[in-house]
Amino acid sequence: MKYMRFLRKRMNTKPSHGPIHFRAPAKILWRTIRGMIPHKTKHGAAALARLKAYEGVPAPYDKTKRMVIPDALEVLRLQKGHRHCLLGKLSSEIGWNHYDTIKELERKRKERAQVAYERRKQLTKLSVKAEKVAEEKLGAQLEVITPIKY
Repeated sequence: MKYMRFLRKRMNTKPSHGPIHFRAPAKILWRTIRGMIPHKTKHGAAALARLKAYEGVPAPYDKTKRMVIPDALEVLRLQKGHRHCLLGKLSSEIGWNHYDTIKELERKRKERAQVAYERRKQLTKLSVKAEKVAEEKLGAQLEVITPIKY
């Protein structure tokens, strides 16, 4: 309801000069964060320039490990009974047309990531086994080579 009220805001004399109403979730987030920092100062503009927001997970970041920030978990942050909404769902309701596309791409990315994770887990298991075998063989050879101490 709040965002719908924001969408109605415009400049009376020249509406094209009025507030720009972004529909994409990344741009909504970008504008929200812009409102939290002093974007008209030099260091604020530099901070905003460093911010990157994407829909989904783009190519260079889909291979990196993701972390969970416990303080940001929905279960811990929201109080019981308080309502909330998802940014992607809100965007699709106000006119963003790529919600289903991003959802499908995310599903495919997760499947590929799961396959890669299983493969990496298997390779790690094999390398640990190989190290153990090498240690046993080298350990036996080292016992033979090691001189006797008096």
